[in-house]
Amino acid sequence: RKWEFGHTLWNGALVMTKNLIERRHVLAKGMFAEGRSVLELGCGQPLVSMVLLELFPGLGKIVATDGSEEVLLAAEANVTANCGPERNPKFVLAPLFWGRQQDISQVRALNGNNDFDVILGSDVTYAQEFDELVDTIVELSHAETEVWITHEPRQRSVEPLLARLRREFGIVEESELRLAKEETASGATDRKDVTILSWHCTGKVSR
Repeated sequence: RKWEFGHTLWNGALVMTKNLIERRHVLAKGMFAEGRSVLELGCGQPLVSMVLLELFPGLGKIVATDGSEEVLLAAEANVTANCGPERNPKFVLAPLFWGRQQDISQVRALNGNNDFDVILGSDVTYAQEFDELVDTIVELSHAETEVWITHEPRQRSVEPLLARLRREFGIVEESELRLAKEETASGATDRKDVTILSWHCTGKVSR
């Protein structure tokens, strides 16, 4: 049952896609400029990558990854249903179990053996341990990589994650993004608006 979360659409992905749509004109000149490569971690179904493909057709590569083969099979079906059977070859689905060197090497190979310009993760902060997640981000990033993570606050503290991100990146900017209650994954009308934390990390520290 560990991977049942990969079949669910989470608020972190919804708020990230909402932000992409609202800021697309600015982002098209910066983070998602023509020719840039994007890696999505824990893509699930993979809403964020599909929206990227639609909004920023000039991107050089979009690699959407997940650690579960079962989730990736469902993602493949979802992409085919939404993008058609002959989707853009720049968009690839691939397995990536965080911390597994073989997966990391194969994902890098999909980008011409280059590290990625942008690394995205929406609601990838559910685990108690964050080291393998951050290790994977660091291994697949270069000095100019931009990392964007969204997180829906729950009971577990994310201070260890933030501490690690601050050790690995010179700048970690935190902001709050909001979803109206009718925009949430459940669409529930009996719950309050949802606040999602967003971390934008730049300036990878060289070791």
